[in-house]
Formats: sequence, structure tokens, C-alpha cells
Amino acid sequence: MNLEKATVEILLATYQSEAYLREQIDSILNQTDTNWQLLVHDGGSTDSTLDIVRSYEKKYPHKIHLLGSCRASACRNFSQLLETATAELVMLCDHDDVWLPEKIALTRKKFIEETNKCGPDTPLLVFSDLTIVDRNLKMIFPSLMNYSNLSPKRLELQHLLVQNVPHGNTMMINAALCRLVHPIPMKAVMHDNWISLTAAAFGRIAYLDQTTLLYRQHECNIIGASCYSIPSLIKKIYDGRKKLMLRWNLNVRQAQAFLECNKKRLNPKQVQMLELFSDIKHAGFLKKRYILYRYGIWKTGIMRNIGMLLVI
Repeated sequence: MNLEKATVEILLATYQSEAYLREQIDSILNQTDTNWQLLVHDGGSTDSTLDIVRSYEKKYPHKIHLLGSCRASACRNFSQLLETATAELVMLCDHDDVWLPEKIALTRKKFIEETNKCGPDTPLLVFSDLTIVDRNLKMIFPSLMNYSNLSPKRLELQHLLVQNVPHGNTMMINAALCRLVHPIPMKAVMHDNWISLTAAAFGRIAYLDQTTLLYRQHECNIIGASCYSIPSLIKKIYDGRKKLMLRWNLNVRQAQAFLECNKKRLNPKQVQMLELFSDIKHAGFLKKRYILYRYGIWKTGIMRNIGMLLVI
């Protein structure tokens, strides 16, 4: 496979997207790398989202394709798109961002470099940094990685169990990884969490240290950018242990699902770690902390890890 000439399938999940969708699609049309196809699946919009997509599909019938619409969560929407993808290279796209003109070109270049290192059959994920902006595209912070204190070096399975680092809207994956990730189970925290875990367990994750898109923050963000600072962490503690415990339990449930779906493919050490982590709620006070210490299941930042230890 010649990755320089391979068509990139861009998977765009929409839902009530009329406010920002045109800007996103226009930014894809303005890419310097034009060898792409845009596949759109809608999660059951009742606004003008479908009309917008159809208007672009009519204008660019060889580039843009609406696959359907049915009521679905963002995670399920992306899962359906991943099941449809057939290209060697796949990118994920949120409905409310703006891609910088070199996004595909820069990511493809990095992907080729990494493929040359690990081979074309290795499941591979490449992700990048992004710039955080407000709803009007005014910059809030130039780097999400710095804003959220995320380390692109902490990409092992044990790290990603409790803290996802790659953001889905920056990802490019290959067909080898795409085949492993779907269907994404209901217990997955989000689609990008699940993809990252799969790449860490069975393949390779690489970081492109450049910003490739404008990550829009608005009142309808499902998750959004989270600032890492002492005041923000104090606020999370103030908001309540219950909310922190909910996120912890979601991570544990996801680990249980990952073990169930992949037990035959995982190596013995991975199986043992996932079994212990999946059942960690039944461990005693000291045993819980021993499990985290033994396998290095830590987040980035001392304060985050103190908070995690207080929650469990």
C-alpha cells in the first residue's frame, strides 16, 4: 500500500450540528491534501443538519457521502462509521471544530514515518495537539496538551486505563487498527478512549507535536477541554466525591469491557492487570493502592493522582 497516495476516509459524526457544521466541512474542503472522502453519519438530528450535509453532498458528490441517520450517542455514531470504513487510512472528525489547512498533510506525513518504523500490518494511531478556541474561534489557549497537562509520553495501556491522552478529532488510524476497534461496546467511556486502549494493547501510538485544528468550546460540548491547575482541581473536589467516583467507575467498567472483548488477544501480563483493575472495587484499601503501584496505573500530575487515591 502506497500511503502517500492512499485515500483518507474522514468519519464525521453529526448531531444537532447546524450552528458550526458548514465551517467544519469548509475547512475539510480547504485541505492542501485533497485525497480524501468524507463519510457522514447523523445521530438523529431534528435541526437543519441533514439539509446542510445533503447540500454539500449534492455539490461534491464524489467527495462527501451521507450514510444515514438514526438516534445514537456520539460513541455509537462513531462506532457505526468505523464499521463502514474501508480505506487504509481513517481520520475522525467532530462536527464543531475547524481543521487547519495542513491537518491531513501533516498527519499523513507523520503516519508514513511511523509506518516505516513498525511495518504496515501494525495497528497504528497517530494523534496531534490542538488549539482551544471559543465558539467564535477566538483563541483560549494555543495547546491542549499544555492546558490540560497531558503527556504524549504516557501512552501505555496502564496509563490510558485512567486517563485518555489522544483526542479523537486529531486521530489518524490504519485499517489494521480499525478492524480491531469495532464494534465499540456500550461500556466504553468514549470512542477515542476505546481506540487508544486498543492501539496501546496491540499496536503503536505516535504523537505529532503540532496543532492541527481549532477545538471549539461551547455550551454543547460533550466533554470539552479541561484545565489542569490547582484551582480547577480544588473545584472538582468541591463539586463532590460522587462526580469523581462516577468517572472512576466508568474507567473501571471500560476496562472490564476491554478485557471481555479482547481476552484471547491480550498477553498474560495485560490480562492479569486488567482482571485486577476491573475488580478493584472489591479490593481492600491497601490492595487497591498496591494494584495501581504494581502496574504503574497513574495519571499525569501529582494532584490528579492524589485525587485518584482519595476517590478510590
